Amino acid sequence: MTSCRLLSLFATYLGIFSIALCQSTCPTRCLCHLDQQPRTVTCSQQGLEIFPENISDMVEQLNLSNNLLTNITVSDVNRLIDLQYLNLARNKLSSLPEDISFLKSLKRLDLSDNKIYDVIDINSVRQLPSLLVLHLSRNPLSSLEGLISANITVLDASHCGIRELSNTSLDGLKALTTLSLAGNPLKLIQKVWSPKLRWLDMSDCRLNYLGPDTFSGLPELLELQLSNNPTLVYSTRQASEILGRSYSLRHTTLKHLKLKKLDVSRCNLDRPGLHGLPSLTHARLSHNIIRMLPDRIFAKNRELSFLYLNTNAIENLNASAFEGLVKLQVLDLSVNNLDMIHPLIFHENVELKLLNLSYNTLHEFPNLTSAVTSLDASSNEISNMNGNFLANMPKVRSINFSDNRLERIPPGLKSTTLRNLDLRRNRIVDVHKDTFLHLPQLIRIDLSGNRLTGAIDPMIFRNNPDINTIKLEDNPWRCDCKELLFMYSFLTEPPAKTFEQSLLCQTPANVSGYTWITACFDAWNEPLYYNKDRTWGFVMIALLMMVVLFGSFVSIRHMMRIKRRALEQRQQLETLRLLRQRRTQAAQEEHVERVPEPRIHPLELVGPPSYEEAIQMPRLARSLDNLDEISVEMSTTRIMGSVDNIRVKRRTRRPKKRIQSEDDLLRRGERRQERIRRERNSSAGNSGTDLPLSQRNSKVYAARRARRQSVISDSMDSASGRTRSRPQTPSTRKKKRRYTVYDGHSTDDEDSDIQPVGSSRSIVIRELRREPKGGYRESTTEREF
Repeated sequence: MTSCRLLSLFATYLGIFSIALCQSTCPTRCLCHLDQQPRTVTCSQQGLEIFPENISDMVEQLNLSNNLLTNITVSDVNRLIDLQYLNLARNKLSSLPEDISFLKSLKRLDLSDNKIYDVIDINSVRQLPSLLVLHLSRNPLSSLEGLISANITVLDASHCGIRELSNTSLDGLKALTTLSLAGNPLKLIQKVWSPKLRWLDMSDCRLNYLGPDTFSGLPELLELQLSNNPTLVYSTRQASEILGRSYSLRHTTLKHLKLKKLDVSRCNLDRPGLHGLPSLTHARLSHNIIRMLPDRIFAKNRELSFLYLNTNAIENLNASAFEGLVKLQVLDLSVNNLDMIHPLIFHENVELKLLNLSYNTLHEFPNLTSAVTSLDASSNEISNMNGNFLANMPKVRSINFSDNRLERIPPGLKSTTLRNLDLRRNRIVDVHKDTFLHLPQLIRIDLSGNRLTGAIDPMIFRNNPDINTIKLEDNPWRCDCKELLFMYSFLTEPPAKTFEQSLLCQTPANVSGYTWITACFDAWNEPLYYNKDRTWGFVMIALLMMVVLFGSFVSIRHMMRIKRRALEQRQQLETLRLLRQRRTQAAQEEHVERVPEPRIHPLELVGPPSYEEAIQMPRLARSLDNLDEISVEMSTTRIMGSVDNIRVKRRTRRPKKRIQSEDDLLRRGERRQERIRRERNSSAGNSGTDLPLSQRNSKVYAARRARRQSVISDSMDSASGRTRSRPQTPSTRKKKRRYTVYDGHSTDDEDSDIQPVGSSRSIVIRELRREPKGGYRESTTEREF
């Protein structure tokens, strides 16, 4: 099993490799499809003069048509062992290779339209065991005798030069079933023999006469094509008249027991002559010169189902002309000269479905008795019909009376099966209201091309619930809009029964050529009220307008109110937003104002404050009269009213805003003690000596300058801390000022801070508190220390 699998895989790979190799070596100017089924190589219309090389051995279909090939060698084709179809049509070949035996798979060979003059030149086809179809059309062949093949079933030798078909012409083609000799100059057939031939085409030839036993050697023949042989006859009576020969008094005609289909159209027959063909089912006898149909002429053709007698010269039909055709389904009698038909002529044709009587000269349609389902009587001269002509046609479904001369449709038509009624291009001027009353199955009616002028009452279709197509175009309509309105509504209401653009007016002249809807638009769209009803209409319209206006006013007012509310809300929100913004700004400003600015130290004052500075200075906590209260503590060695004491008190009351290091505080304390000591010494030196005023002032100024430098140095030292002090501005200096009380007088002089030596009064120096902004002042008891 393993070895078998390996062999199969190897064969598969070999096949794939060979296909790829063949694809890579596709002949020049050819198209190869070797990866498809069937594998095809196409080299047509390439102007090839020699057989192409490198064609794959695996090709199954090879097309070399429409080239200039004149010769094919044995080596060119014998290696194509898988070839099944070889197309060499439309070349210049005159023969085939003598040995083509290696083409064992070839089934179809096309040699049409070449230059083969004799079948001996292609006698090698006998070596093809699988050949089934051979095309030899359009070659200058004069005969088929000598052509031998045991397997050919289809032979096409049409449009060649064959003039005679003898009883030995087909002896070498024992398996032949289909033979085409159409388009040959064939005149004579002499008891041809072929035991299996079923289909024979000899149309477009030059046949003159076919005897009764012409096809007796073709026992299996089923279909015979003899059309377009202008001089052909196969009746001994007619042959004696044409050829001038004497035949037996018993006139005979063509005979064959199994023939089913016969086409002898466009020949020279004056009689059908089919009684010798009992198995015939299809007979096409059109375009002949048949003038009459004798009684029971088709009595022996009981299997006949399709009979075409159109385009002849038949003038009269006897009552028994079609007796015996019990299986007849289609009968075509169009384009004849019939002017009268017997009512019972088709009563035995119980299977008849289609009857064509068009293009004749009938003047009155008879009350036929028939089982026909489709009747065509168009293009006649029928001007009158009986109202009950449908009574004896119980199965009729479609009737065509177009292109006749009918002026009216007879009332009282009765049929329970009629569905389609075609009355085009007649002369109908009016339709009775009961015309279609007894046609309940009617679906389609065509009245186009008639002479209808007035509107048709839709009530004529009251008993036709299934009608869906009503054609009324090409009529000279008089557009009376009031009369046309209801008909137009009936025709165009969904589903529409006609195409509204086909309804055109002819009169009056001002709307000629316009459609109904265009011509009557104004009339159909005006109010259909009487005069007495117009007042109520106006009243109703006025009330409706008032309601609409009131509703509009209420809605507009409501919308304005909504808009006003929305605007107020928007304004309130804007006001709130502004208030919130102002509050935020006020809070920020208050926060900025609350930040204590450095106040002006009394020691920094050079001179008395200006008016503006005095105005901005805080109010005194007490009046000047209370400043006379002085208390002196004698036990202390420190003057309570000194500047340092005032500074200490101020600092203890205000929150500390700076962060100073311990070294700065120590240095500042040492400098303060040094300054106090100097002041004491200076004051002690000046206490017992009376100095001039200028010297005292200079000393005072020197002391002030020393204190100011000390303050500046303190501020510079404090800059080394985490927070630098703000620079001393006039506003901060104003806030830093303090007032002292001495003997009921207030002064800014720094000398007031120093107690004179020898003074007997005790001095109380108090820090004046800042008056609150709101105007509230503490009581006297609360302000005491």
